[in-house]
Amino acid sequence: MSLPFTIERPTLATVFALSTVGLLLFLRRLFTCPSKLRHLPQVPITPTILSFLSGQTEAWRTEHLLLPTAKKHNAPVVVIWALGEWYVHVLDHKVAREFMDNRSILKQSPHEDMVFWKFAGTNNIFFADGDVWAKHARAVREVLHRNVPIDTFVTLTHKLFSVLADGGNQPWSSLAHRFALDIVGHSVLGHDFEALEWPNGFLVKQYRDVMHDISQPLYIAFPILERWLPRTSLRARVQDLRARFAQLLALKRSDPGIDFISLMLDLQSSMSDIEYLDNIVTMFMAGHDTTAGALSSVVYYLATHPECQARARDEAMSVLSPTRDIDLERLSYITVTQFQNMPYLNACIRESMRLNGPSVLTIPRISPSPITLGSYLIPPNVPIALNLYAVLHNTDVFGSTCDEFIPERWLDKPQVSSANTRQVDLDAAWMPFSTGPRRCPAMNFSLYEQRTLLSMLLIKYEWTLPQDSKHCEGLKNGLSTFALNLPEDLYIDFCRVR
Repeated sequence: MSLPFTIERPTLATVFALSTVGLLLFLRRLFTCPSKLRHLPQVPITPTILSFLSGQTEAWRTEHLLLPTAKKHNAPVVVIWALGEWYVHVLDHKVAREFMDNRSILKQSPHEDMVFWKFAGTNNIFFADGDVWAKHARAVREVLHRNVPIDTFVTLTHKLFSVLADGGNQPWSSLAHRFALDIVGHSVLGHDFEALEWPNGFLVKQYRDVMHDISQPLYIAFPILERWLPRTSLRARVQDLRARFAQLLALKRSDPGIDFISLMLDLQSSMSDIEYLDNIVTMFMAGHDTTAGALSSVVYYLATHPECQARARDEAMSVLSPTRDIDLERLSYITVTQFQNMPYLNACIRESMRLNGPSVLTIPRISPSPITLGSYLIPPNVPIALNLYAVLHNTDVFGSTCDEFIPERWLDKPQVSSANTRQVDLDAAWMPFSTGPRRCPAMNFSLYEQRTLLSMLLIKYEWTLPQDSKHCEGLKNGLSTFALNLPEDLYIDFCRVR
């Protein structure tokens, strides 16, 4: 039986036209802000997409796109496109505290397509909520409270000095990563990576190469590409790297030490093997990448502010060697009390972490019910992130000098009541480690590591920024999948003073 009409095969031009229309409709839907969020100040979509494709960092987007949008609308929140959906960013410290203190708001599940989460895992303190989070946090905090290894920090600082030798032009961002990696190796994993002596050691190089390949701008902007164009070879390398951490975990079960893994296992916190492994990998990454970025940043700011460097050096010398006869090579420990007597050094670290704090964003959270942020009602099931970089660069709090390195802002005591309110705001707004009950549990570990290295470095060396540095016009960070501020290719000229 024949049909009463003829079905013609579509022409190539017709197929192309229909495909084009379909693609345009898809892109329009992807890049159009949902109607439920259009009452919020919106970061323009075109420069946002271009910033992702050109490999701009999250801090760059915050400074050039989010903060101007918030200032234009005088708003504590904005909405911006990222990773294939729309996110609300919190930019005000008071709103941030209310938001982060709300325990009913849960963390957003990660984009499982992203290779980064194949490595880091999601069964760890960073993604856990409720009772599971409390279990992880209790174990991590108890271990870190037991063990802030200042003696290890001192020992590895001496090892760093042997690499620096008489100084000269040094790849400081690389050295800071290698130093922080050895700290994490000794203190967290109970393993000596020997990163300071062997910068291209196998595991170190494998980790560095994997993280570099993960951080490809196109795949960061569009995680769905991992599904359409999977990077099979990279995924295999990621699994191999995780397997090496699993081997370290197995070793600690049979031969425990005084490191983080051994102490965590000793707590018998009822974690599963996958929870232990995910926490170890995450602590490894967060423990050395973030602190390495902080160490690179503070050395940069002191290089570009010699008067601050000189003042910090005089303070460190007066505390560690009041008679100016210190034998630095024999120094094996610095006490907490001594660090408390270095307020200017602490202010330098605090100001550096304000200007270029290690983390730009917290992990996004989702409220199951509508919430109010400032004067804006946020509908349920919308991802919301605390933008730490924006909070720390808020001109309403830090004034017109918010982009300047001024450690004195943390020392000067206000003389009038109106200024007292300003001082409280400064302290309340300092949240490079996040805020509230979910603040980074390794904050003190990182700060003591920075204080140890910096106080000893000040006594041993003077340093300046090379005239041909790529950072002469300002500190430049490399691209990071996890929205970290990591100074890139930072070289420093060192000269011994003792």
